[in-house]
Amino acid sequence: MSDFFKLVQKLNDIEENRETSVVVESAPSTKPVEIAETANLLSKFNAISAENPYQPVVVEAEEVEETDDMATRYRNFIKSEVEAGNDLSTVATTVAETNIGAAKLDRMFNSTYKVMEQLVAITAEGGQLSGGVIAEGGDESYLNVAHEKIAEAFQALKDAHMYAVKQTEED
Repeated sequence: MSDFFKLVQKLNDIEENRETSVVVESAPSTKPVEIAETANLLSKFNAISAENPYQPVVVEAEEVEETDDMATRYRNFIKSEVEAGNDLSTVATTVAETNIGAAKLDRMFNSTYKVMEQLVAITAEGGQLSGGVIAEGGDESYLNVAHEKIAEAFQALKDAHMYAVKQTEED
């Protein structure tokens, strides 16, 4: 009998004002055979480890090109605008005005991400809905399929965000 079933049975007894009893079950003793089998497995694992010692994989970090750094790109842009004789305040205003739509769109996508993250968390295995479905004796496989579809939709939303603003080609 499962612990959950015992708990429900006890709650039903309390609700109907019946006497409840606490039954303490003793833990099953571990048989010497099981201990010997576990020791045998551990010795096999140790032998395998001795033959093939763990070699950590070291991945070298890729060097970031200077042009990939956003601050450097902005700094170079401002320098070129000053060299061209443009006023810095005019350049800053123009940059801000052209980025308003993109910034608003970015905020909208980010708020949508928060909702999607909540949906992914709630439908995940071991999440709130999963626990409720299990408690009611339902079939969790349908929830797992829904979770996968939500995760796919979340990835599609990220892709849409990436291509939401017209990409400019650099010369």
